[in-house]
Amino acid sequence: MAEALIDQKENTKDIKGKSPIITMFSAKAKLHTLSRVFRDLPALESVRSRFQFKKDAQSIKQIWERGPGNKVIINGWINRKPRKVGKELIFGEIRDSSGDVVQVVDSTSLLKNAAVEDVVQIQGTINMKRSKSSDQIPELEVKLESLSTLNAADKMAADLQDFKAKGSYPPEYRYLQLRLPKFQQFLQKRYELSKLLRTKLDHMGFTEVETPILFKSTPEGAREFLVPTRKTSQDEPTFYALPQSPQQYKQLLMASGVDRYYQIARCFRDEDLRADRQPEFTQVDLEMAFASGEDVMKSVEQAVVDAWSQLSHGLSTLDYRGKIVPVTATQPIVRMGYKQAMSQYGIDKPDLRAPDLKILDLSEFKVIGNSNKKFSVFEVLVLRNAFDTKETYDKNWSFLSDSTNYNYRTPKVVPIITEDDKSKWFEQFLSIAAFENPKLVAKALNLQPGDIICGSTRQNSRSLFENPTPLGRLRQLVLQSNAYNGQLAKEDVAAWVVDFPLFAPVEKETTEIDNPDYPEYLEDVVESSHHPFTMVNLRDYSKLETNPTQALGQHYDLVINGVELGGGSTRVHDAKLQEYIFKDILKIENPHAVFGHLLQAFKMGTPPHAGFAIGFDRMCAMLCGTESIRDVIAFPKSVTGSDLVVGSPSTIEDDALKAYNISKK
Repeated sequence: MAEALIDQKENTKDIKGKSPIITMFSAKAKLHTLSRVFRDLPALESVRSRFQFKKDAQSIKQIWERGPGNKVIINGWINRKPRKVGKELIFGEIRDSSGDVVQVVDSTSLLKNAAVEDVVQIQGTINMKRSKSSDQIPELEVKLESLSTLNAADKMAADLQDFKAKGSYPPEYRYLQLRLPKFQQFLQKRYELSKLLRTKLDHMGFTEVETPILFKSTPEGAREFLVPTRKTSQDEPTFYALPQSPQQYKQLLMASGVDRYYQIARCFRDEDLRADRQPEFTQVDLEMAFASGEDVMKSVEQAVVDAWSQLSHGLSTLDYRGKIVPVTATQPIVRMGYKQAMSQYGIDKPDLRAPDLKILDLSEFKVIGNSNKKFSVFEVLVLRNAFDTKETYDKNWSFLSDSTNYNYRTPKVVPIITEDDKSKWFEQFLSIAAFENPKLVAKALNLQPGDIICGSTRQNSRSLFENPTPLGRLRQLVLQSNAYNGQLAKEDVAAWVVDFPLFAPVEKETTEIDNPDYPEYLEDVVESSHHPFTMVNLRDYSKLETNPTQALGQHYDLVINGVELGGGSTRVHDAKLQEYIFKDILKIENPHAVFGHLLQAFKMGTPPHAGFAIGFDRMCAMLCGTESIRDVIAFPKSVTGSDLVVGSPSTIEDDALKAYNISKK
């Protein structure tokens, strides 16, 4: 019938060119679709109860203060599957937003159909919980009188309970992991830290200023994230870049007359990830006009020490004897030169929780590295009384000889097992070093059975750019190992590292096939050790023209427990000097196209200035006692840079890309 009607009217069109019969059927189809949608709409009565609840609920901590006999209302989640213990008696647990848990006693079967992670509001009376022993401290419980299910959890939440017990959910269920008490505490401490730092910086006269997120692409070191736009320039697509830091904007603020700036800033770097790195991260950024590095370090030290005093157990440092002592008004954080850090600890961010575990340069004993003339310093690290038998050595320390743990050459690791080893150990190093008087060295080191001596070569102290050195990396591995970890000081130990090289030679790119033992460097090509806006030490000013890699910069890092908490420097504010660094040292072509905004500002009266940036996520992780910054970020990216909760990054359709002048081909 319908087909006949359509055939009969196929040449009859309405004013829009459509057959009225087809229009009629289209309308019916829409009505059919709408009716199906309405049929699927949840019943009002089932929805009403999810949105109507009492507003005077208490936290579990608050009900403890009220005591037995009081009526209470609690919002939270079913913490575990309710347990039936009698014909009309069910025990359950409610967990509130803080992660606190209270036992609930149900004698009216209200919990009968409750599922794990259901969101509920309960009402009841506080009772004294029965103790199994008279020696136990009485606890409180809630006698359940009513229960409203505000949102029922599906079966998946219950299926993930094993992960809940371990405290680590699959990353796509991050929101479940964040419900755990530990992570609630982490987020709370993160908030408290940001509040504390803002208050401290406010009291020190800093002004919080927001800087743009959409920036321009500039060579600052790490790879950038680019943001396409719909605009073109000479028929070429144009892009914003997300800022690696607010560095250039904050220097422009100094040119703008802002005396003391700070910002808790979002930053972005497209780099390889690990426990202490994320593609987007937060830093406490600050800059001071008419100030030197000394002024900045003093301000940063005050803020950091206060944070550790209020949110942790205080901060420690080394005194003039090299002993660990608390930081006080009369005992500031120790300062250590880059050369000292590299020669004694093999890295520019030394972990000083084991201050006496130092690397020894054997040059004074006329021991010389002979495997590469550019790496002529031979040094050793001795682990005293590290093992009892060859078997315990193999079990606890063999990983030190695993080449996959090192960037280049692997240190030689020699256990002193027998009395004979005390005098002949040096023979194990003859392939990389020449000993003029091995007996003198053996006497000085006084090795005993149970000791381990580790040796390798490095560059001389005037050109020490391999960072960490092989023994510096070995020392890191030692401190991270279970065999040594118990010997680390319990304190958080801080140091300022200063007098860095301003520039460093650029390493040649290598592949796994190359597998070189030593880093190789490009001829006459240097890069900024930190960034190109750092001022040279004035005593080394002439070296900018003759040998830039020998010039030291006015840069300073704050290192705690072997982690760089932050870094800063006195900036270049002289336009001619900054342009010289760009063009003549770093060989940046047409620096005015990239940094013209800064150079122009410098020419128009920018005052001397210096600044700093604290890794806020790292600071949170330290204060929370966790090694990974992912633990203290609400929704961190995975090791591949993905957000598995929302599924980013994602692909974009070709049609959408065309609007941005981008093609996949």
